Amino acid sequence: MTKPSARPLPLLAPLGSVWGSLTAARRRAYERGWLPSYDLGVPTFSVGNLTLGGNGKTPMALWLAGQIGGLGRGPAILSRGYGRTPDKRGREPLVVSAGDGPLVGAREAGDEPYCLAMRSGCPVVVARDRVLAGVRALELGADALVLDDGFQHLALRRHLDVLMIRTADDPSGQKVVPAGYLRENPRAQSRADVLVALGREAPPWLVKMAAGRPLFLARLKPSGLLVPPDFGRVPLSSLPPGPLAAFCGLGRPGAFWDTLDGLGLDVAARLALPDHEDYGPASLRRLDELRRASRAKSLLTTLKDAVKLPPDFSRDVLALDVGLELDRPGEFLKIAAGVLAAGRKERP
Repeated sequence: MTKPSARPLPLLAPLGSVWGSLTAARRRAYERGWLPSYDLGVPTFSVGNLTLGGNGKTPMALWLAGQIGGLGRGPAILSRGYGRTPDKRGREPLVVSAGDGPLVGAREAGDEPYCLAMRSGCPVVVARDRVLAGVRALELGADALVLDDGFQHLALRRHLDVLMIRTADDPSGQKVVPAGYLRENPRAQSRADVLVALGREAPPWLVKMAAGRPLFLARLKPSGLLVPPDFGRVPLSSLPPGPLAAFCGLGRPGAFWDTLDGLGLDVAARLALPDHEDYGPASLRRLDELRRASRAKSLLTTLKDAVKLPPDFSRDVLALDVGLELDRPGEFLKIAAGVLAAGRKERP
């Protein structure tokens, strides 16, 4: 699905209603077999959400792939690669990693697939058509698939749908894009097998939404700093004393700001750029201006942003590395192991 602007436009609520109706009709077409969906014959997991950005789906996909690998299987991660700049041949499916780190640059791969290739230790394949990506991953030897941001990609059948959500974001009170942050009607959450919520406590609306399905709480935990351009890891204590400036190109930057506030950092200035910002000359000038105006000792950003910065610029930048922690990882692992053992479920 094409990602609309992350900035809600409430006056376009009627258009959002139309978009919601179209996505619901598309979903029914898959459910009734009017549109084809494909089972690739290996356990397939999907991690996604109902909203634009900021729900931890990529950290969850990374965590899940690691757990599947720990169970003795060979997972691959599939991504659409939103925002990437293909080479002149426009190759798809594109193998971003065969399991030993990135084979192409962040711009060609897309920022999130590139980060997954850096950190997962498993194949990462990009294509708008996730079925084609899955076929290529099987050719690389994968025997399990994880779709990053796959909740709306119904052409590839999955055996476990994981829906990411924030405990502060009751979707029943939100509007569909472009009037709000929702990608589709809130009733679409019924497709999920498991709900994973970012937050400390599940509010009543979320417990009601889960309706007996497994519900886990999660948090994004900062684990250190990564230093471009080689992205070696250093502890958080390596931040130089004094104020710093922060920037990010995320659909919903508040999650990043909240993480920095939770660390008690002295953030003198913050700059939110468009989601999947490409960091061309204009945005680099804005970062230089941010640095000068704030008199910050360091610039701090996300790994997703840092991998797209030119090497000569990124020397003065640090990337905050975060990992996802579940409240009951053992219970989730049992669910995943059951899927790996059982194989298929019938619906897309």
